[in-house]
Order: sequence, then C-alpha cells, then structure tokens
Amino acid sequence: MMKKGDRIIFSDEEMCSRLELVSRAAALRRNPPVSGARRFPCMADVERVETGLISAVSTKEEHRGKGLMRRRMTDALAYLDQTRVPLCLVEDPGDLPGTDLFGRFGFQTIYDRPHYALNTETISAEMLRRAAAGETVRLDIPDLTLQAAAPAELLSLAHFVNARLCRSYGFFTVRSAAYYECEQSRLLASGGNLFQIMENGVRKGCFACTGNGADSIREVVFDQAFDKECYILTAKAEKSGRNPAVMARIVHMPEMLKHVTGNGRITIAIRVHDPVIAENDGLFRWYIDGQGSRMERVDEPGTEQEKDASMRPEVTVTIGELTAFLFAYIQLKRNTKFDSIYLTGPAWLDDL
Repeated sequence: MMKKGDRIIFSDEEMCSRLELVSRAAALRRNPPVSGARRFPCMADVERVETGLISAVSTKEEHRGKGLMRRRMTDALAYLDQTRVPLCLVEDPGDLPGTDLFGRFGFQTIYDRPHYALNTETISAEMLRRAAAGETVRLDIPDLTLQAAAPAELLSLAHFVNARLCRSYGFFTVRSAAYYECEQSRLLASGGNLFQIMENGVRKGCFACTGNGADSIREVVFDQAFDKECYILTAKAEKSGRNPAVMARIVHMPEMLKHVTGNGRITIAIRVHDPVIAENDGLFRWYIDGQGSRMERVDEPGTEQEKDASMRPEVTVTIGELTAFLFAYIQLKRNTKFDSIYLTGPAWLDDL
C-alpha cells in the first residue's frame, strides 16, 4: 500500500495488479428531514463524511485470472473498514476492466447519470467558444449572460452548488474552491471549461463542458429546474449500451447506519449477505428511531435460533441491495415499517 496525497495505491511488489483508492468528502443529510422550518434545507442540515472512491483498477494481461485483483479489492475494503469509512464508491464501472468484479464484491448501482446536451436554440456552440475564450456573451434573453468561471469565483461557485444540492439530495460529494480548481484544470486541458449563466451579476446556474461540442456537457446545477431546461437538454441514460452509473457498497456498517433514522421506534429482522466483511454478514435485529439506527447480531445463519419463527428475517438482502435501498435507488419492501425509515438518499453524483 502506498499513499500519494489523497490517493492510496494497493498493488503487489511486481506491480502486476493495481487498485487506486481516492478519498472524497461527501454530504449526508441529517435525518429526520427539516419540517416546518419554512426554508430550504441548507449545509447545516447535512453531515460531512469521508468516502472511498475506486478510481482505477488494472491487471497486466499475462497475470489475469490469478485472483490478483481480488486480493487488491479485499485489501482496499479492509483498509476502509479499519478506518471506519462508511461507504466505497466506483465511478463509471463500465469504463473499468472486469466490471463484474464489483458486483461480486457487493457493489450495486445507486445512481444513473443522465445524458446532457446543450440546448443550441439558446446557447450555440459559437457562443460557448466565445465564452471559453474569456468573453461575456449576451444571450437573447434580456439581462442574461454566459461566461466562463474566473478563478476568483470558484469559492462562490462551490457555495452555490452545495446550497442547491442540499435542497433535493440526501447524498452528494461536497464541492470546494480546491475541487473546482482541479476540475477546471482538467477541463481546460481537454478544451472545455466551467460555465455560468448570470442575470445582472447574479448566478442562475452553472455547468461543465469537457469540450466545445453540444454533447460535452456534465455536472449541471441550476437555481430553478425551469432555467436548466432553457439551456440544457436532459435524457435518461440508455438501458442498452454504455450506462454511466455509479456503484457503491456499505463498508463500515455502524458508521453508515447512524445516518438512518425512523418515524418512531422500528425493529426489523434482517439477513445481510456480505462476501468480504464478516462483521456485516449475518442475521441482525435492525433498531431504528429518531436518533439513528444500529444492527445487533442475532446469530450466525443456519443455526437453531434462525429457525425460530420470531427470528426469521423479514427481508434478506445483499450488502449492495441494502446500500441501494438507503440511497432510495430500490425498494426492499412495501409496508408501513419500511415506509417509516428516513433514508440517506437520493444521491447526486454527476461527477466525482
């Protein structure tokens, strides 16, 4: 294991296989949600947590099929568990070799990125090029302009994005000036940039472009959904072909569950299958109330206690399914008990 800044590299001595893990700060909603406050949720209503992001995996061709990547994955998840990191993410697993590996290690999709495209009836590719060159471009709508984000504006841009994401999402990666400095450098290297829509000097929305093409749009955040639809066209990811999704799995269960609360006191008998972390695998009582939740092991599966009717699980899930449920990506069961759980999701992970 080697550390390089916020990156940890797991590899063997000969570098035959390699896994790169990145630390990412994320926001998790404080539950239960704000009610009767007569205001939008804000950053005071979320908690910052550290997550791990698997950003690269590779095995030399002549060494594939020998279980080397399995060892790297086991080591990475064990490290996150020991350091009490609640969650591990995989960005665009379809771009990484051996995609089925993640499923075998308990990862499941929690977010499908939409496909964005520039609405060329409002912003032409020529306008985008002019703004990228440093010009403040006037749009056909009165008082509205398009411009690239200046370095001095990145902190206020981060505040704008975080504040808008708080309103609708229970989980997202926290933006900062440093984050956008790195992001803008990467975008500039590919011919793109960070762009803003301004109305009389007030930011209405922002988006990133990986290039100058109408289909190079990503990370779109606007103050109002109507405004976004004026400038950016959105389509769901296709079910066939490349699906730019984000996968995740719970790592340190106690740290993750303390962010899940309920309406009243709830107890659920649940069987969890985790192929890697033994502490997460077994039959549990899941206790949930307004302060948080925790799981208490009942017994190992297959014992006489599980045969007791009172201890039979109400639901049996993989660790990936439990993760997807907590982020409101799937349902486990439709009944009053499960409907009373305040989940951490939905997630917003347009870019990591």
